[in-house]
Amino acid sequence: MPSRYPGAVTQDWEPVVLHKSKQKSQDLRDPKAVNAALRNGVAVQTVKKFDAGSNKKGKSTAVPVINTKKLEEETEPAAMDRVKAEVRLCLRRWRRF
Repeated sequence: MPSRYPGAVTQDWEPVVLHKSKQKSQDLRDPKAVNAALRNGVAVQTVKKFDAGSNKKGKSTAVPVINTKKLEEETEPAAMDRVKAEVRLCLRRWRRF
């Protein structure tokens, strides 16, 4: 039966140094960690998220903003005229092909 160790087994006296892993950002945002840092006098930076806690719709460039005052002052009718039934039937037939 072959030996597991090909040569003489010697003791390794090199020191082994273990380091703590760096804390993740999610762990740093934990309320317990924030309170502990405040108690120890460490500077803690707080940043409010954009529009956090407000009940506003997101402002997007894809959707134009409609001013309600302009809508109320508008003199033209907002509803469009309906298409006649003949045109709808003609379109429906054309789409079949």
